[in-house]
Amino acid sequence: MALDFTVNDKFFDANFSCHRYVIHQGGTGAGKTYSILQHLLTCAYYVKGLTISVVAESMPHLARGCLRDTRKIINTLGWNAYFTESKTNHTFTAANGSFIEFFPADNDNKMRGPKRDILFINECNNVSYESFQQLDVRTRKRTILDFNPVRRFWVHDQLMPSLTAEEYVFVKSTYKDNSFLSPAEIANIERRRSNANWWKVYGEGEIGMAEGLVFSNWTASPPSEGGSNNDKVPPSGGLRGALPGTLLGYGLDFGYTHSPTAIVQVNEYNGELYVHELFYRSGAQNEELFAFAQKHIDLKAPAIADSAEPKTIDYLYRKGWTGLKPCAKGTDSIEFGINLLLERKINITPESLNLIKEMREYMWDTNKDGVPINRPVKMNDHAIDAMRYAYCQPKKKPLRFV
Repeated sequence: MALDFTVNDKFFDANFSCHRYVIHQGGTGAGKTYSILQHLLTCAYYVKGLTISVVAESMPHLARGCLRDTRKIINTLGWNAYFTESKTNHTFTAANGSFIEFFPADNDNKMRGPKRDILFINECNNVSYESFQQLDVRTRKRTILDFNPVRRFWVHDQLMPSLTAEEYVFVKSTYKDNSFLSPAEIANIERRRSNANWWKVYGEGEIGMAEGLVFSNWTASPPSEGGSNNDKVPPSGGLRGALPGTLLGYGLDFGYTHSPTAIVQVNEYNGELYVHELFYRSGAQNEELFAFAQKHIDLKAPAIADSAEPKTIDYLYRKGWTGLKPCAKGTDSIEFGINLLLERKINITPESLNLIKEMREYMWDTNKDGVPINRPVKMNDHAIDAMRYAYCQPKKKPLRFV
């Protein structure tokens, strides 16, 4: 078979350079991850016996991102007969003996396992410097990194200062470098110019201001296996174990045609919040929401929904979701709720990919001079709003230690 597909020349040249490290810093829509995966598959196709590792912070992130894109590239190229996928081991093995493995940075056995020829760490700003070192020291030929520059981190402060100019190539990219974006995708990015910090990071691919982010008091943490004795929450789809502690309630933010409806579950344990994303989907009908609630949550438990949809709330309540009530909105209710959430450590399950993405991009708005003001940007906040409804309504809850 011949190699026959369209590539981004800027990324192609960097990925096929002779440098030990290839560092991709870029904004949203640049296409850097997809281009890197094209490169890795090409290497595996043409070079015998290569071992390639693709790593991200968690398996859910790999499943929704790199694994999905790898399948898409293979299907597009018609290479299905050449690459054999093992969904159990998360690997693609080429007919020439090369193989690509996918594993999360929280897998200690893999992190300290056998050596590889090429390493790719996707969204490496979400992986610790220690984890990078463990992986990089076991990599023979090349390490490729990509990230959105939300703030400075170990690539800027530790890795690049330790390297000579001959050891690495640094590529900064934006959506303008991706000629494959549709006009609608470009318009969706450019309509966010009004927020200076968001635009700096995701529009221009420049390092953002850490103070522009609303939340820094959270981590992506798995639930305890089986939860605690006080946990009365029925297990839901996607949870590897019940959330620890006591159920505070469910939050529900209604979506529209092009925005998702989000449902989250919020528990409290030893003064910390544990949050799991249960539902996140656009175009969901009322019947679908109720059917999901019947199957996955306690209909009698406290559930607080966006008060902007009274007819929907009334419908769901009459169907049998008796714990459902509208949230109370007032002057500065969003800022008040955010301040309450900032008082707690928030643990989010790794499967809650949309909530995690929102938390990483949720920023304070700015004035005309680019200075953050005490109001968040109203975008990409559906799961965050649902979490805020569940925790902050109807009144502030005291700390509980169980």
